[in-house]
Amino acid sequence: MTEEKADTCPICKLVDNAVSRKHDRGDSFFFDCPRCKQFLITLEALVESHDPIPKLSAWIRDYNETHSDIPEIYRESLEEIPASFPNYSPREKQVKLLQNIERMTDYPGKTVKIHPVYDIPLAWASTEEELRYYIESLIDRNLLRKMSQEIGRVPLSIAITADGWDYLEQHERHIEERTQAFVAMSFSADLKSIWEGPIKNAITKAGYKPHRVDAEPHSDLIDLRIISGIKDSRFLVADFTEQKYGVYFEAGYAQGMGLPIIRCVREDDFKNLHFDTNHYNYIVWKNPKDLEEQLYDFICAIIGKGKGT
Repeated sequence: MTEEKADTCPICKLVDNAVSRKHDRGDSFFFDCPRCKQFLITLEALVESHDPIPKLSAWIRDYNETHSDIPEIYRESLEEIPASFPNYSPREKQVKLLQNIERMTDYPGKTVKIHPVYDIPLAWASTEEELRYYIESLIDRNLLRKMSQEIGRVPLSIAITADGWDYLEQHERHIEERTQAFVAMSFSADLKSIWEGPIKNAITKAGYKPHRVDAEPHSDLIDLRIISGIKDSRFLVADFTEQKYGVYFEAGYAQGMGLPIIRCVREDDFKNLHFDTNHYNYIVWKNPKDLEEQLYDFICAIIGKGKGT
């Protein structure tokens, strides 16, 4: 790869000498941004990128810190990835920031450095001022403690307080106490037996309650039922067979909430997965028995057996 000085990140639009670009392969470029971290971007996306995209910046940063590879951004990604996440409330952004600080903390009492310019994505914030507001809010709530006075624009030294650790534990416990598993899949008659058989069986056997929005009669708006159902769930099972847009939306919403997602697709439909999602680990199933066995094993390995077992 040929290294070039970029100075401007195409995603967050940070202008900084630390932003670097290398020609990777074909029409793709490798960027290393102190705010977004590392990503590949196609020339087509590079040309289309005009304004800062805070949600995409936050997604890239999160991906870098939770995956062993780096994401690749296509022209479609500029709109589709941000659109798959909800507009988080200020309280939700504070929770995300606190969780990210927890991830950076090796042990209770450890001081963590937060750079107001570079760490904006940790709170899914849009500006340095917004990030500072959430930090001060967490300090006011006694969930964070400032370890030194700030001088100029140096990194902030902060640590999670005892109340902060209690809050994180209660938040995690609240999630773990959920017994519902939300199922996103095509409602077609061809896949009804897959829902009624292997998917329900695997989830129930693992100790959880399978839930699909069409399973119960209701008069509410379907989108509200979907969002409410996902929020009440411990994890989401998404079967992408038949490539329904709703499944992509529901998986994206669950991912934005930080819920674990188990992705499935029938073997003959794997080639049709959208390129922005086909890098994830999928259960590629051949028949109902194969799906039930793999899904059960995935749930037990990733989520753990529920209280119903």
